[in-house]
Amino acid sequence: MKKGFTAEREELFEKEFAGYIDRKGVVGYRAKTITAGNQREVEIYPIYKSRRDLKRGNEYQKPSEAAVAKYNKKNSQKRLIRLLNANFTEKDIWGTFTYDNEHLPEDVNAAKRFVQRYLRRLDYWMKKRGLGELKYVYVTEYINDGKKIRIHHHIVMNFPDRDIAEKKWNGGARTQTRRLQPDEFGLEGLARYITKSRSVKYEKMWAASKNLKKPKITVSDTLFTRKKVSRLAEHYEDAVEILEKINPKFKLTALNISVSDFISGAYIYAKLCRVRQ
Repeated sequence: MKKGFTAEREELFEKEFAGYIDRKGVVGYRAKTITAGNQREVEIYPIYKSRRDLKRGNEYQKPSEAAVAKYNKKNSQKRLIRLLNANFTEKDIWGTFTYDNEHLPEDVNAAKRFVQRYLRRLDYWMKKRGLGELKYVYVTEYINDGKKIRIHHHIVMNFPDRDIAEKKWNGGARTQTRRLQPDEFGLEGLARYITKSRSVKYEKMWAASKNLKKPKITVSDTLFTRKKVSRLAEHYEDAVEILEKINPKFKLTALNISVSDFISGAYIYAKLCRVRQ
């Protein structure tokens, strides 16, 4: 079995994958590259001759409400992962901030106002000492089981002093901060952890300061030919060689290739990490 592929995916490639790539109506492939800090993602997807060539197989079925919610959460997590990777490093911190019964906000909106006042105090402290502006991303978890409201915040920020960050929290309960520890996927694990549970329907998953850098995005319609996409899909070793050659100073950390019963063409998603000198 080729490295990086499941038995099911391997069988699919051996039987018919090339047919998906070269299917009539697919005239080429577009590559979207997203660079956030030391992390890079490459999304490769087909370009169609016309909208009529896009569909194939069974008739399109409208996705369920649950499927839409899952899709929205996935996209929100993806944006958060990129934002964290683009703005924070091992020099920065994150923490969980809770409330005791005396200071417990009455609802999630009151909790957000409370945490925003806290962040303004930290921002003032930094500016007063010539340390620049506070950068942050926070997630508010709110649980109401009918008996008791539980609220806490996860905050990622560039505040330089963990002890002071903890002392300036006046929610009554203990806090715990720690240094960020990026791995080969950057801060993806942390982003998924702090958004693992959402109990307020339709509420935005996270909030961030306005001074954060956005990931760099480039798009090319000539970077990958159909022949090159075939090599990516059918041979893992070739995929590593091609993707790392196109992205010097990066190493491949994840590769996913998929096809659809409803849409022509192949879809490739790769993750790469900057090689540290």
